[in-house]
This record gives sequence, C-alpha cells and structure tokens, in this order.
Amino acid sequence: MNQDIHSYFGLSYANYLVLPRTVLQSMPMEWQIKFVELLEEVDDTNWRTELMPKNWMDFLVKVRDKNGRFISDPLDNYDRGRRRVFDTEQ
Repeated sequence: MNQDIHSYFGLSYANYLVLPRTVLQSMPMEWQIKFVELLEEVDDTNWRTELMPKNWMDFLVKVRDKNGRFISDPLDNYDRGRRRVFDTEQ
C-alpha cells in the first residue's frame, strides 16, 4: 500500500503521530534500522532549528481515556529495551 502522510492521517485533525518506544523497539531489527534511517533523514533537514522557537525544550505526551480523563500510561517504562509488545519471531 503506497500512501502519503496526509492519506495516512485520514480525516483526523491530528497534528502529531506518537509511537511508544516499546512498540518501536519491538519491531523486527530490519524495520528499526529503516525507521531510524528515515528519522535521520528528517533530522538532516534541521527542522528543529528552523521551525521551532529558540527556547523550546521538548514535547509532553499524556494518555486520556475515552471520556477525556487523564490516565496512567501503560507503556511509560520502556524497561531498558527488554519489553516486547508483540512477537517479532515470525
């Protein structure tokens, strides 16, 4: 399936895509390497220094339930890369 980012987000108004570190680290190593290569390409564009305010620090992600109440993040501890979210031995 070939689709651009706009199509991937669909009709949502979301401005960000958040992926838990544990999910990323659970991907097969080949996927992880490709993913990091793409992230490095994005980083090479210097978007942080050109588009973000000079005094920005970081992003903060909070989890909410379906009623909009903040809840504990079930994946807030990445367990030093040892947690496996799904089976990668396929």
